Amino acid sequence: MMSKTHIAVGMAAALAIAPTGSPEACVAAVVGGSVGGVIADCDITPSRAHKDALIGRIIVVVIAVAAFVADRYYNAGLCDYLIGHLGVELVAGIVLFAALTFLGAHTDHRSFTHSIVAMAAFCFAVYLICMPLLPYFAMGYASHLVLDVTNKQDIRLFWPLRTQVSLRLCRAKGVTNTVVMIVGFATTVLLLAYRLQLITLLV
Repeated sequence: MMSKTHIAVGMAAALAIAPTGSPEACVAAVVGGSVGGVIADCDITPSRAHKDALIGRIIVVVIAVAAFVADRYYNAGLCDYLIGHLGVELVAGIVLFAALTFLGAHTDHRSFTHSIVAMAAFCFAVYLICMPLLPYFAMGYASHLVLDVTNKQDIRLFWPLRTQVSLRLCRAKGVTNTVVMIVGFATTVLLLAYRLQLITLLV
């Protein structure tokens, strides 16, 4: 699937498990779900042939910035959590996340970063950086792997084993991708509106 589809489904999956009435969970779900939904594709070099990857990364940055602005507006507490947990663990998490991203960028597409091992490693890095993001990041990452398993191109889900997995149901581009992206974004908007309405009523 394409980057926008992974972002949309990642956020929808994350918001689906977010508890109601929690501004922090709402912000964490949007940030974690969007980043988790697209990070597995760090193994795609954003060249002229892969503009989609670059566009996806720009969208995630914009979403993250908007989410943290909302965090301050709603006084959700995610920014306060990060500030309150500045230290060795956070730095170690950032270094590990950067190292995994660097490693992914130097591996074949749909290999290391599209594996359960990589998902576990990235999740551990996120745990060190900001624990409230972890379940939502994990949901976003898992949604990416599930979507890519449906593609006709194999992924090495059980890396470092050479076993490749594919249900061969659809292509990365095409009508299916467009439909899934629209459904993902629509679900995200509906869930977010529902969560925010509940938050407003509870405040």
